[in-house]
Amino acid sequence: MMEGPNARKHEGEFLKKLRLLLDESGAGMVIPTFFPEVLAAHRDRFPDILIPVESVEKLRRLDDKISCCALAESLGIPQPHRFNGPEEVERYPVVFKRPGGQGGDSVYFPGNPKALRNILAPAKDYLLTEYIDGYDVCVDALRWDGFFFAASYRVLEPLRKGVSTLRESVKAAQLEAWAKTLLDAVDYHGVCGLDFRVRAADRQAFFLECNPRFSGGLASALASGFDIPALLWRLATGERVDASQIVFQEGVITR
Repeated sequence: MMEGPNARKHEGEFLKKLRLLLDESGAGMVIPTFFPEVLAAHRDRFPDILIPVESVEKLRRLDDKISCCALAESLGIPQPHRFNGPEEVERYPVVFKRPGGQGGDSVYFPGNPKALRNILAPAKDYLLTEYIDGYDVCVDALRWDGFFFAASYRVLEPLRKGVSTLRESVKAAQLEAWAKTLLDAVDYHGVCGLDFRVRAADRQAFFLECNPRFSGGLASALASGFDIPALLWRLATGERVDASQIVFQEGVITR
């Protein structure tokens, strides 16, 4: 694992240090945990290195909350009700999202008209949806050629936004099927985390967003039997992997 300059904020420094470390170590593959679009955009600087991430175009299409929600809508995947503007809002709080961001840094929950007006004032592109009283379920998926496997976990903490700090592995066949439908639609190759909101009243699930990279809940997948990094390495090097051999354990709690 490499520590050093932030790949997005200090791209040039990051790429130089990575090239140096690769030359020193003799490694043949790089698996980025965050900001995969940086390496996707600079593959030409690493012609001797295998980088198992998708194209910049596919990464951005899924990472952008607006374009990804439009894709999910076209596929018939349920989503929270979307407002065209603040004048349509009758109940608070609501959910405001900017197109980009990670770890909840682009998601807000204005609780009254004034708060919503303040957050909308500088915004250009955004999503404004109803707030659903319930809990989050996240799906970590790996798709590569004919291989697909996904594991789900329920977020126990926090309840609203940010990287989850307490999770429990669960079985969520419908959510995992929706994840496959969405990734199949763009012929995505690689690791992806998808977030859903489950309404407490009736257990109806709604798609929230897609994160085409390793999720903050990776520890839950590993503890539950889904070793995503190892599987990605095997698939990217041409090995055939049988998804039916993966033994997923539900009820595993990780912090």
